[in-house]
Amino acid sequence: MAESAEKHKNERRRVGLVTGAASGIGLATAKRLLADGYSLGLCDLSDDLLRSFAQEIADGLVVAVVGDISDGRVRAQLLSEIEHRFGVLDALVNNAASGGEGADVSDLSLTALQRTLEINVVAVVALVQEALALLRRSEAGRIVNLGSLFGDEPVRGGAPYCVSKGAIHTLTRVLAIELGPLGITCNTIAPGYILTPMHAEEVEFQARERGITIEERYRELRAEVPLGRHGTPEDVAATIAWAVGPDSAYVSGQKISISGGLSFA
Repeated sequence: MAESAEKHKNERRRVGLVTGAASGIGLATAKRLLADGYSLGLCDLSDDLLRSFAQEIADGLVVAVVGDISDGRVRAQLLSEIEHRFGVLDALVNNAASGGEGADVSDLSLTALQRTLEINVVAVVALVQEALALLRRSEAGRIVNLGSLFGDEPVRGGAPYCVSKGAIHTLTRVLAIELGPLGITCNTIAPGYILTPMHAEEVEFQARERGITIEERYRELRAEVPLGRHGTPEDVAATIAWAVGPDSAYVSGQKISISGGLSFA
């Protein structure tokens, strides 16, 4: 009994990296992983990040960088601080994303499309490349990419976002093949209708376009979900926590839908 307690005492905290951690799914994921005993590197465009994790930063459990994850200098700073403070990376959660321009392909700005792909796809690939040295120091490296229901079920006017998330689903399978021999798993978490700031903006836009109230649009969306409700960021965070934990050790290359059954409806 005493030997077991001593062993647990000497175990190091696992280390995670979560992008887009100031709100929504990223914030809920960071809070969940901290509660599960992780130390974290965090990044977001908003300096709300520093206020949300002020105590954990002061306690040395979190390093946080405010900036655009598609900027190589921001990624370099974040990884440098993680290496300096923790020396290893066990779990990379690629959550940061842009909703992109709302337009049909015929009217789409190619500049806007390139920007969405830069944030949602290219920055993910770059961060995986740059974090790989730290991930290889882990005995159980994990990568989780945030996809979307709309990566498989596209909607009109959402081409940039839908295309980017479809690419993420494929990227996950590629990484599972390539990184498996290194002992690193990679999976996609694909949320459906989740109560996040990004989803709220989309619902407001849809309601305005159709001339209905926001609450009417929310009711319509909930009616599509077999479980009859929107998901919460905490619903998604719980699955991410499983995907980066020990119980998912033999799961790789998978797309896990968090949609209340919507993808089967």
